[in-house]
Amino acid sequence: MTARFRRSWKWITAFLRMRNKWENLNGKLNMEEMEAVEIAYLRRTGPYGPENRQLMERLKAFLKERGRMGSGTVLLGIALDDPSRTPPDRCRYDAGIIIREGERLPLDTRRVRGGRYAVFEIPHTEREVSRFWEDLERLTAGLPVDRASPVLERYSTEKVALHRCEFCIPLK
Repeated sequence: MTARFRRSWKWITAFLRMRNKWENLNGKLNMEEMEAVEIAYLRRTGPYGPENRQLMERLKAFLKERGRMGSGTVLLGIALDDPSRTPPDRCRYDAGIIIREGERLPLDTRRVRGGRYAVFEIPHTEREVSRFWEDLERLTAGLPVDRASPVLERYSTEKVALHRCEFCIPLK
């Protein structure tokens, strides 16, 4: 048995134990290999909180005006900085839409890394989203989290219609 196999087996078993625990609580947990995507986004800098939601609402209004909010639309919320290590006035948050190759919107664009993610699906309520962020360390204990990459809040129109959203935790 190689060291790489043992490390992989260790996090897979941790993931399966966590998945059973999580699904008994409030949501679904899956492993997903995501491709890198291009997003068009708005950014705000300042303390995380209600202003992040306001930025997302501004993005959605902008996209509705251009006929880009429909079936298959996927929005991402990305907290780029760890608020325990970054002064509140320097924390950055992006609200973006995954765009198709060659698509142009009058917004800044950037790539979001692909790779392996643990995907937590939760009820799309202010209370559950806040609770998820508060419990993030406990929920991901035992997983090989890539702390150099940001957590992605993923809002597909299909999930939001069911009052659900997803948090994608980058893994090593």
